[in-house]
Amino acid sequence: MKTLLIICLAIALLSSCSTYQMNILSSTNTVHNERTGEFKLENDSVKILYSFAGENVPIHVSIYNKLNEPIYADWERSAFVMNKKNTSYADGVLQVNGTLSGTSVGRGIRYSDASINAQVTLPQNVAFIPPHSQVSKTITNVDGKEFQYIADTLFAKSKLPSGFGGDLKVKLAKFEQGKSPLFFKSYLTLYTLNNNVQKLITYQNDFYISEAFRSSLGPENFSDFGENRGDHFYIKIPN
Repeated sequence: MKTLLIICLAIALLSSCSTYQMNILSSTNTVHNERTGEFKLENDSVKILYSFAGENVPIHVSIYNKLNEPIYADWERSAFVMNKKNTSYADGVLQVNGTLSGTSVGRGIRYSDASINAQVTLPQNVAFIPPHSQVSKTITNVDGKEFQYIADTLFAKSKLPSGFGGDLKVKLAKFEQGKSPLFFKSYLTLYTLNNNVQKLITYQNDFYISEAFRSSLGPENFSDFGENRGDHFYIKIPN
């Protein structure tokens, strides 16, 4: 069994036409969930969750409305910014889900509950978020090439645990806050309506790569790298 594993790994190394760069993210102003890897910002009005799991740093953002009035997410005035390059959150399909609850007083007290599970396309790039409901959006047009430009001199030879037992050779780089070569921001613009007047609020969240390693093997080969973790993503660098 061990011999077969060595042969398979050798074939993969010889046949690979790409180098995989696995990246681990940290944030300067959100709460990090150590179990799921998600990043959270929460106050009395909203709960915002970020996840970047996948290839080429897809941005999964969920906004939960904690208020008893609607909130609107303005995607045209929201963006992902890295190296002075903006990636708009505008356009696309939104997944709306959540629950609604209410209480009415008449002849006795009545309680009501309802659920929401729908997809809507909003060409105006504004998402309507009902009270106590959530809207989710995924941005997949981020240029993954921006993450390739970590200088080779910043990587050192190391070993990481394999998902099949034993260790695998990699090139590893770790960065402290403020010294990371890749730092980016997310700007979200939300608003409520009062007599048709918008009350705007903008949230800025900061993220940076705190660790990266390169290998000719994909992320599924490393036990410490979870493809579904919100703080993990990977890119392919052509050889």
